[in-house]
Amino acid sequence: MVQEGCIKVGAVSFLNTKPLIQPILDNPVFNIDLVLDVPSKLADELKAGKLDVALIPIIEYFRCSDYLILPEISISSRGAVKSIRLFSRKPITECQTIALDTSSRTSRVLTQVVLAEKYNVYPSFVDCPPTINPKSAGADAVLLIGDSALRNIGSTQFEIDLGAVWHDLLGLPFVYACWVTHYNTDLGDLPQLLKKVKHLGIDQVQYIARIESKKLGLPRSLCEDYLTNHIYYDLGHKEIEGMTAFYDLAIKHNHVPAGNQIRFTFMT
Repeated sequence: MVQEGCIKVGAVSFLNTKPLIQPILDNPVFNIDLVLDVPSKLADELKAGKLDVALIPIIEYFRCSDYLILPEISISSRGAVKSIRLFSRKPITECQTIALDTSSRTSRVLTQVVLAEKYNVYPSFVDCPPTINPKSAGADAVLLIGDSALRNIGSTQFEIDLGAVWHDLLGLPFVYACWVTHYNTDLGDLPQLLKKVKHLGIDQVQYIARIESKKLGLPRSLCEDYLTNHIYYDLGHKEIEGMTAFYDLAIKHNHVPAGNQIRFTFMT
């Protein structure tokens, strides 16, 4: 059990997070007060001290020196990710305006880094809701993430999988989100508990794909393939190397301040 009662934990209600939280949703004995919201809102709630721990976009970790990462858990990709995509009606090198889904700040920065580093493209950016239809958007291209991206695969003539482009550029995994807390937060045995939940959730991928496919209106085979072959939940040396590379490029393109480090909570 978590020490001293419930700890308030924030997570995203996307398909890719379900292996990290489904056992909590199914089993209240874990004694966690779980709050579900979009990544950008969770980042704001954690910063404001309204959450003890949150699964936040990794770019938000690099924007605050008061954070620690819970070890051994991430949402990451090792190539094509499927759910972080640019949808366009024209080649990306011809795009002058790109609409960015406001749900995740990491994906917004990744888009700008990839466009600069891979394509030498510096378009204008505007915000858009995750419900936007990329086929009728006013911008030349649209970034969608998560379930919205999965629903729109194949909807436009040109698509770019940002996980695939990142891996092509650097040969490293890309880490989208981690469990993060503030310094001096007493988590009790929560880090160990979330690690246990991760392993339980990974073992339940077929079950999760079955129930989530019905909720999302997506083919079960797509959900299972996505969770099995495109999303990974470890945070090892290669993932940390990928995080460091992303931080360096985010500094280079003026998205985060320099001087931060990757620091972890202690796990016994």
